[in-house]
Amino acid sequence: MTEARKQDILLITLLGTAHGLSHYFHLIIPPLFPWIMPEFGTSFAEMGAVMTVFFITSSLGQAVSGIVVDKLGPRVCLYGGVSLLMIAGFLFSFAQNYWWFFPVAACAGLGNSVFHPTDFSIINRCISSERLPFAFSIHFLVGNVGWALAPIIMVGVASFTGSWRLAAATAGLMALLVLIALVSHNAFFDKILTEGKGLTPEEKKADEKADVGFGFLKLLVVWLCFLFFFCNSFALGILQNFAPSIFNATYHVGLEIATGGLTAYMIGSIVGAVLGAYVAKAFKRSDYVIAASMSLSALMAILLASQWFGAWCVLPLMAVMGFGVGVATPSRDILIRGACMTFLNSKSLGRVYGFTYCGMDVGQTLAPLIAGPLLDAGFFSLALILVGIFQTGALLTALGVGQQKEKAH
Repeated sequence: MTEARKQDILLITLLGTAHGLSHYFHLIIPPLFPWIMPEFGTSFAEMGAVMTVFFITSSLGQAVSGIVVDKLGPRVCLYGGVSLLMIAGFLFSFAQNYWWFFPVAACAGLGNSVFHPTDFSIINRCISSERLPFAFSIHFLVGNVGWALAPIIMVGVASFTGSWRLAAATAGLMALLVLIALVSHNAFFDKILTEGKGLTPEEKKADEKADVGFGFLKLLVVWLCFLFFFCNSFALGILQNFAPSIFNATYHVGLEIATGGLTAYMIGSIVGAVLGAYVAKAFKRSDYVIAASMSLSALMAILLASQWFGAWCVLPLMAVMGFGVGVATPSRDILIRGACMTFLNSKSLGRVYGFTYCGMDVGQTLAPLIAGPLLDAGFFSLALILVGIFQTGALLTALGVGQQKEKAH
């Protein structure tokens, strides 16, 4: 194995672990609701407000942290983000009353906000171009692992010890271990950031240009990238929050199958992301890859909404829908990289990824607020149609980004 390959593997491992930690912290509070709510006498709505603070803070912080990444460097922000998650985990374990959870959620949201601009800034600068699609794919996959592990570990520790506070402290301890792993590789980060082997000579030369400041917000291509993430995450937000209820109402299936639909989607997305790395490497037009794969996902959503098939179709169609979204994942990050390098330079990677990924938080925040009333009114199939519409919006914005890049060449 070459030295360059070893460096890429180590870097992907370190950043992937940090990204998995950030996703883990998305779900450290909700699994503990059954323990927290009786102790503090809170309702689901009150605890939901805590999670709203997390996502709003993360969304606003992500747009700002991208600029900080470009100004101070990604390594400082990476260490800072993990430190904030660690503090949030330990503060969570010492909660004295309901209001204590709001600063905890804000601290965790602020820590979570740095990972996309930081990680993608480092990956794009330091990972060899031939392994870039695989780096994006693994980054996505490990994030999903964080989502999967959080409920299992948090509930497991709380059930085994009888203390939700110990479960919260476990999250803080995990963040501490990740921080130690990152800081112990400080010299490694120094070396790879200085080399910048992920940048071509032309891209390094472009970095000599003046700092663009907030000029990136004037570019249509940046807003199209933002809208892509907004549309994609809006569709996902509907499924994450309401898929079991939708399938129970439309197909009259039991809770196991209704919940299994979302599991099938996640498994499909993981398989798709693995294949998507090879597809992204083989096809240079990332926008076409995204359009084709998201078209498949949108078609699955419409077929589910139509109820043309029986209940047997829920699991396979959801799996195929997730597969399409997964295939698009590495190509979407390559598309954003290409847009940034075409219109700006690598010194703008943090702010561009930070701002465009902010669309993900906005979409997931608004999805339940818009889809919830539809379900309350009994329009369950319409919610699935909305999923298809927003997935179609995602593919159209991706094509728009590709068109803007072609015009610039």
